[in-house]
Amino acid sequence: MEFLLKNKKLFALTFWVWVVLIISFSIIPNGPKMQIEINENSYRLDYFLHFMVYFSLAILYLLWKADNYFNVISKHLVYFLIGGLLLSGLSEYAQTFIPGRRFNPFDFYSNMSGVVLGVIVPKLVLSKIV
Repeated sequence: MEFLLKNKKLFALTFWVWVVLIISFSIIPNGPKMQIEINENSYRLDYFLHFMVYFSLAILYLLWKADNYFNVISKHLVYFLIGGLLLSGLSEYAQTFIPGRRFNPFDFYSNMSGVVLGVIVPKLVLSKIV
């Protein structure tokens, strides 16, 4: 664990590249339709992918900002949660202006869930381990 937490510059860079990728993929016109067919039923895979993108963003942030005991200054977590929730909402809202795209509240809820659970779940898991 300690090895992971010493690569702050790498996690900072990866975090910001991830933010740029989220914004970039959010504004691509006529985005891909992510559905899977199982037993003649159609399931939307994109809700899970939205969740995982923002969950990963939270993990990258935690790895960037955490100390050797995986603690993050509370003020930094609040800033991340506000910024992450804003990014999740604005990236969906911006799609109302992009040809072939639209605002989907379930995508937004998936984004928000990823941000929040991406902070909570690692803290809960690590509190049991450490």
